[in-house]
Amino acid sequence: MRPPDSGSSRCSVVAWLIGWALLLHMAAAWPQVSIPRIAVRDFEVFAEPTGAVPPAGTARSAERTDGHITLPVPADGAYRWLRARVLLDAVPTSAVALYVSSANRARVFVNGEQVANASVSDAESFGWNHPLFYSIPTALLRSGENIVDVRLSVNRFGKGAIHGMSIGPHATQQELYDSAFFWRVTGPQITSLVMLLLGFPALLYWFRRRRDAAYGWFGLACVLASVRNGHLFIVAPSFSAWYEAWASVPLHWMLVSLIFFSFRMCGRSFPRVERALLVASAVWTLIVLTLPYPQLFSLGYVWLTALWVATIGFVALQLRRTPRLELVLLLFALLVAQALGALDLLLQLGVRNSEERIYWMPYSLVVFSLVMGANLVDTFARARTQQERINEELDQRLAARERELAIENQRVLQLQSERVAAAERERIVRDIHDGLGSQLISSILLVESGSMAGPALAGVLRECVDDLRLAIDSLKPAGNDLLLVLGNFRYRMEPRLVQAGVRLDWQIAAADISPPLSSDQVLHTLRIVQEAFTNALKHAQPRCMTVRYETRPGGGWGLEVSDDGEGFDVTTHLGRGDGLRNMRSRAAQIPAQIEIDSGSRGTTVRMTSG
Repeated sequence: MRPPDSGSSRCSVVAWLIGWALLLHMAAAWPQVSIPRIAVRDFEVFAEPTGAVPPAGTARSAERTDGHITLPVPADGAYRWLRARVLLDAVPTSAVALYVSSANRARVFVNGEQVANASVSDAESFGWNHPLFYSIPTALLRSGENIVDVRLSVNRFGKGAIHGMSIGPHATQQELYDSAFFWRVTGPQITSLVMLLLGFPALLYWFRRRRDAAYGWFGLACVLASVRNGHLFIVAPSFSAWYEAWASVPLHWMLVSLIFFSFRMCGRSFPRVERALLVASAVWTLIVLTLPYPQLFSLGYVWLTALWVATIGFVALQLRRTPRLELVLLLFALLVAQALGALDLLLQLGVRNSEERIYWMPYSLVVFSLVMGANLVDTFARARTQQERINEELDQRLAARERELAIENQRVLQLQSERVAAAERERIVRDIHDGLGSQLISSILLVESGSMAGPALAGVLRECVDDLRLAIDSLKPAGNDLLLVLGNFRYRMEPRLVQAGVRLDWQIAAADISPPLSSDQVLHTLRIVQEAFTNALKHAQPRCMTVRYETRPGGGWGLEVSDDGEGFDVTTHLGRGDGLRNMRSRAAQIPAQIEIDSGSRGTTVRMTSG
């Protein structure tokens, strides 16, 4: 077998590539035929329905319309066929689309073939406010006359309309559709969400503060606006009575709520007028829901417009009397809402023929939100200013009160110092009188009578000096080390005890730890011990005196002073002198429990703490 020629194979491949390149170049150089955007405004009307298919291509009708039809006796599911004739110079080679600004329940056929709606799943069951977009295959078009048939349904009042139909390049029509869809569908959806986000917090605030009725009416208006806007983008299977009420009743109550809101923003209320308006609105709502007359809707818009104009005049008058930023914004919002409502009414009546057919009333509540925002800012600013003023007043009152308390505290401290000084003076006088004074007086009497002289007199004077030293020690700062203070007391007291023939049994070890006491508590403890020693030496003639200290678990402590001298009846001696009473008073200030036991074996003074 002869092998294939490799040179011829390479030539075949090159030839194949060159052929494709020539074909691509010819295709790129081939003239592209496109059509200009053609507006369709004239239609033939076929009075007799022909079912689900359009009339025959050769059929013609003398009745013509610009897209509006009216049936005198409408029935459920009634419709009419509209036919438009579009002339094309040539069959376009680029993509073509049919754009309809709005139509209530329409099917579209091009040259007898139904074209699919590319914007919604079913144009006959979708919202009336949605723009419609149909991609037309170029194979359906032909040079010369092209027939576009529309099966247009009518509402319960026998009215049907198709607006803004045009045929043109796909990209141009897409831009028209996207712009209309945003302003007529997406915009109201966003506005409804914003109104709900503003309305519910305002209502919750009103529930907490019923006297701030402006928030309640504003919140109600926001919720009603959100409900009313729903008919612009929610699917409506048919134009029934409830759908017409959905479009008009929430709008009516929203405007009434905004009127009451305007009154409250001006700081006014008119109970009789407001009750009458609420009753009239309720009656109008019942009539609209029960009687299928389109004139009722127009009548409701007329009297609401009159009320709205009157409200604008009232707010303008209040603004002239009391100029405020909130009233300026409120008047601006009322005027904007009136202008937008007038534009929508003109569009609905057909006076304003706009291809975009945008209803602007759904955006009016956004302007009213500026009024509420300004009111909130003003309320917050005034509350903040008032709070700062109250804080300043409270600071001033607090400073004055602190000065008064400081002066009063100084007075209390001075009185306490005077009381303590008086008590100290009384104690010193008593100690000198009972101890040193009595000894000096008795010694003077003995010296004068010649019963005392020489060593005996020196001993008495020495005892007087010891009493004086104890009195001076009691005046010195005690510190907060109890055992150190008791040691100093032992140093002062032991020579006198020796001279008096009294043995001192000191049972305080050097390793003992002093309890955590303040200097005042130590001083009270020392003076109790001094009083116990003084009483024993004066009245008991003891042979031995014992001082015992012990540390108890948990930080407690105990101190005991006892003698073996003559005892006494504690119950009978308690009220005679100040000694025992002073000991108990000082023990209460430590604080500590004090027990005084006395009998034939001597006297014991026992203090315990903790």
